[in-house]
Amino acid sequence: MRLQTRGLFGVVAILAIAGFVVAGCGGDEDTTATEPATETGAAGGAGGGVKGATLEIKMGEFYFNPKNATAKAGPTTIEAPNEGSVEHELVVFKTNMNPAKLPTEANGEVNEEKMDKVAEGAGEIPDVEAGDTKSGDFKLTPGKYVMFCNLPGHYTAGMYGTLTVTE
Repeated sequence: MRLQTRGLFGVVAILAIAGFVVAGCGGDEDTTATEPATETGAAGGAGGGVKGATLEIKMGEFYFNPKNATAKAGPTTIEAPNEGSVEHELVVFKTNMNPAKLPTEANGEVNEEKMDKVAEGAGEIPDVEAGDTKSGDFKLTPGKYVMFCNLPGHYTAGMYGTLTVTE
């Protein structure tokens, strides 16, 4: 009987600790990154040591959540967890273009070379496997950005959105 009591106490203790951890991990759906700065352009990639705000943009089949994100200008780390079952990427271009009407190739993928000619800055968080999270450091300037997944078929399936950066 003594072992059963200790075992029951252990289970109760573990459940109590798990409850505190889950309560602490809950978050609101605030999609605004908030640390201001004066850097210019948008440069993406892993690492790089940019200090500033963090913005989470979740990916899945075939969406971004939030679809229309906002952030304050300055160094921003974008975290991109892939909640889907296939690989995704997050490509960001600064432009006023409608994200549903980007220039595409014959196969439906966004023509990134044409985007380079109409956009001021770009960045990318590539190759995020299902269940993984990757991040990229961006130096965001005020304005409108488009974001999309340019893996085959993803853009045409509606995997695009906007990022609005304020001062």
